[in-house]
Amino acid sequence: MAGAAPASYHKPEPAVDVIPSEELLTYIHPDLVKIDFTDSSVKAACIAGTSVSCIAILMLFHIFGTFCFPVYQRLPPKHKTFMCLAVVRGCYGLFGIIFGGYCLLASTNLDRDVVFGRSATSTLAMYVTVGFFIFELSAVVLSDMAYGTLSKMLIVHHGLGLVSYIVAVQGQENHPFGTKALVLEMSTPFSCLCYVLLKAGMENSRLWKFNQIVLVHTFHLRSVVECHLWWITYNNWGYIQAEMPASSFYLLYITLSMVTFIMTPYWGYKKTQQLFNPVDWNFQESRNTDSLVNGDVKKMI
Repeated sequence: MAGAAPASYHKPEPAVDVIPSEELLTYIHPDLVKIDFTDSSVKAACIAGTSVSCIAILMLFHIFGTFCFPVYQRLPPKHKTFMCLAVVRGCYGLFGIIFGGYCLLASTNLDRDVVFGRSATSTLAMYVTVGFFIFELSAVVLSDMAYGTLSKMLIVHHGLGLVSYIVAVQGQENHPFGTKALVLEMSTPFSCLCYVLLKAGMENSRLWKFNQIVLVHTFHLRSVVECHLWWITYNNWGYIQAEMPASSFYLLYITLSMVTFIMTPYWGYKKTQQLFNPVDWNFQESRNTDSLVNGDVKKMI
């Protein structure tokens, strides 16, 4: 990290130029790579646009469920809230699969410089992630206030994520780890479908079981991706230790350690358990309270 005792390492050439042939945005629309994503107005528009889009998805699903989905109509208010948030997370998960998978598998600036390398695709992905975390954290806090709950683990997890990505965006650093890690959201679309099917009473259907098996395996794949991120760290340790700013360094490895050794194993275990005992462990109703018990830990990612 910057300020640490220098170690022997190879410092790569700056890898920040936009190379259209390496950009995922080129395949979406060629004009996207012409946008100056370093411009503050573009940055603000992308972040705000993402948060607004998340709110729109939540509201549209709520309206759709209210008028067209009888199962949704019968749910208690906080279960409706959780389902709406699960849908938004699932949509963001699809984004993470596409953008994170591309950054993970394609050879780009992110591989040439694992600290300061960036591309138009990675910059947009970082902005979208900040916007999503702003929405997610706000929604969780408001939900806790409305239902008298405290999602400590979830707030800590997404709070660290939000701060990490804001620091990376402001310092134009850590895009390689930040964007490759987006593929860890691969589990959220299947978690969303799991929850919807459970509430629809289809937990014994072949569709639910198939989805649950896939969901369990996404956590296995998450562990593979996490090991890959540690492997990148191992291969570039001298450079990372010497050049990565301290704020990004500590945020990255505290978060990566939590995800690798606590969150992914725990969620993988719980989803495997749920495969054989299909109940909604997000909400544990007691006789004396209708509050959420440990729902903060049991968020489906």
